[in-house]
Formats: sequence, C-alpha cells, structure tokens
Amino acid sequence: MALASAIRFLVPESVEEVLTILEEKGPAARVFAGGTDLMVRLRQGAIPDTVKAFVGLDRVPELRRVREEDGEVVIGAAVTAADLLRDPVIRERAPILAEVADRLASPQIRALATIGGNLANASPAGDLINPLLLLDAEVDLRSSNGARRVPVSHFFLGPGETVRRPDELLAAVRFPAPPPERVFRFEKAGTRPAMECSVITVGVAFTPREGVLCDVRVAYGSAAPTPLRGRAAERVLEGSALTPDVVRAAALAAEGEVTPISDVRGGAEYRRILVGEFLRRLLDAS
Repeated sequence: MALASAIRFLVPESVEEVLTILEEKGPAARVFAGGTDLMVRLRQGAIPDTVKAFVGLDRVPELRRVREEDGEVVIGAAVTAADLLRDPVIRERAPILAEVADRLASPQIRALATIGGNLANASPAGDLINPLLLLDAEVDLRSSNGARRVPVSHFFLGPGETVRRPDELLAAVRFPAPPPERVFRFEKAGTRPAMECSVITVGVAFTPREGVLCDVRVAYGSAAPTPLRGRAAERVLEGSALTPDVVRAAALAAEGEVTPISDVRGGAEYRRILVGEFLRRLLDAS
C-alpha cells in the first residue's frame, strides 16, 4: 500500500495528452492498459523506485478501436483479447488472431489483457505475438517528436526489453489485410490448456500456389529470449511442395534454430522437440 500511495495514477483522454505526459516524465512514467501484469508486479514489490506515475490508456478512444485503413488492419494498443474475439474486422480479415485470443488465459483475463500490453511486456511467451509475426505486423510508436513504425520481428531486444523509448507510446499494431487464400495454423502447449504461460507456441502461414508454398512465415514463442521468426524453416518450405521429406527437413530446421531454456514449466530439450513436432502437425494439417 505504501508503494501504491507513493505513485500517481494518471488517466488521460487523448493520445496527445499521453504523449505530453511521457515527454515530461520520461522513464518515471509507466503506461498500462488492462493492468494484468502491473497488478502482479505491484503485489510482488517489483516496481522500481524510479517510477513515479502510471498512465492508464482505458479512456483514450483511439486506442480502443480496430479499423481498416489503406489496405491494412489497425488495432489500437488498448484493444483487449476479448475485443479481438468479437470484432468483425478481426474475424473476417485475421481470424488467426481471434483463434489465439480464445486460448489466452481465462475470460476474466481476456476482458482486461490488451494487445499492446502483450507486446510491450516483451515476454517470450506472449501468445498474441506469434500470429502478429505470421501477419508481418508492425507497431506504431509515437512521441511528441514524431512517429515511427517497427516490424514486430525487430521490436524485441530480450525478455522484458523492446526498442520503445521512454517518451514513446506503443499506439497501435498494423498489418496488411491477408488475402482469403492465405493459410494460418497455430499450436501451443502448456501445463494447463490456457491459464498457464505457454511452454511452446508454433505458428505457420503460407499461400498455396500451383502445388507449392509461397510467402511462408514460421513463428515460435517460449523458444528463445524473444519471440522468434523461424527463418531457417521458412527457407526449407518456401517454394516447396509439402512432401514428407520437406516436412521432415522443415521440422529439423526448426529444432536447430531455437534456443529454449529449462525452467519449472519444461526442459530445453523437451521444448526443442515440441517445436519440431508442432511444425510437423501444422504442416500435415494443411
């Protein structure tokens, strides 16, 4: 309680107001939306003494919207997992996001947890990051000095670390609206079906064209210090037919490019084997 009372909670109502706060306070301000991770850290006493203000995004309308814009799907940072499940744009243009959101935690958590928080927390186990990698998504970073876009694949530096500067707001995530023939597949493993952090996630996306796979994307979670594109597996699959030999080679490439750790949820070798097995299943299902 002493910690909570020593920190100001600010509730701006526009993006401009958020940016002004971040410009003034810099690293002393922490942005939050649903607060599911923040509440845990507060209870653990894991908030640095340098943090003097929390900036809530719940009352900023622009950050709560999903829209189509110039051929792209744009999702505000404060859009929740529950919003993704029922939003008509997501269900039509990127149903893989709704599928993954449906397997995220519990209904109570999905009602609060946001896509921006999943990205900004930079957990290697962030479930929503996997389909964003498959979708070639970018994050919109804004500050009082301007705006920039960063591919999700280049956004993470390590566990809990991103390229976002203290004066920048992660305002949205955007990606080109996939064509109807685009195929997406996703699998995850955890010690429980949903409420536990993922032991491993694997996703694959491709466009079938004249009997071969084109524009292949592979993504892993909980398999390295950051969420990871499977570049080696992609090279095996790109332009190839889904023969048993190709599937086997892609799975071996996947196992060779991940660097999982051992922890209470699973051993490194177990995770490595799961990566290959899940990729085999996803390709066989296609």
